[in-house]
Amino acid sequence: MAESPVTARLQSGDPIRWSTIGDSIAQGAHWTGAERDYVQLLEERIRYELTRYGDSFVRWAVSGATTEDTLGRLPAALDLSPDLVLIGVGTNDAKAGRDGLEKFERRYDTLLTTIRDTGALVIAQTPTAVLRTCRYNLGDHLPAYAATIRAVAKRRDVTLVDHFARWTTAGDGWAPAEWMADPIHPGGRGHRVMARTLFESLGLYAADSACCRLLD
Repeated sequence: MAESPVTARLQSGDPIRWSTIGDSIAQGAHWTGAERDYVQLLEERIRYELTRYGDSFVRWAVSGATTEDTLGRLPAALDLSPDLVLIGVGTNDAKAGRDGLEKFERRYDTLLTTIRDTGALVIAQTPTAVLRTCRYNLGDHLPAYAATIRAVAKRRDVTLVDHFARWTTAGDGWAPAEWMADPIHPGGRGHRVMARTLFESLGLYAADSACCRLLD
């Protein structure tokens, strides 16, 4: 595995408490059908393939959540003293369009700094892209929200997983239809793509890993 803040933490040998906060995509709600979502695939990579049996995963993501909702749930999540927090939010915020960008940036910055100040490792993620038929004009607004996440993560020196860049590159500016369950939500294949991007971005990719080969 390539060296990264996550792999450095893994090499300590101490059990890690992983926490996920965010929206329906981070929750793995409904749209994955019978398939595993990207957080479950991450847990499979960590707890099974890397035999880190003492690590634990707790999920605080809720369908429909915005940064405002996520900030409201953050105290309960931090009460469990997570060592690593994976943030997956922004799609629902983007429904507010350009008028909501300033508030989104402030809230996202507060999310990152509040978590980081506890000593936990923070992983920021841009949203996935959407289809052309998506409601709320999300296709028009998501690029600016993804750019805001990139900027805040860079300013706060937080590790970034850029799903949006990968999806728009693969889909010529939009989500590839075969990755989606509906115009907004990734299906099973989309979650496998997200997991692969996570593994590569966090230094967890290995060619001999069954989880990592899911898209081969």
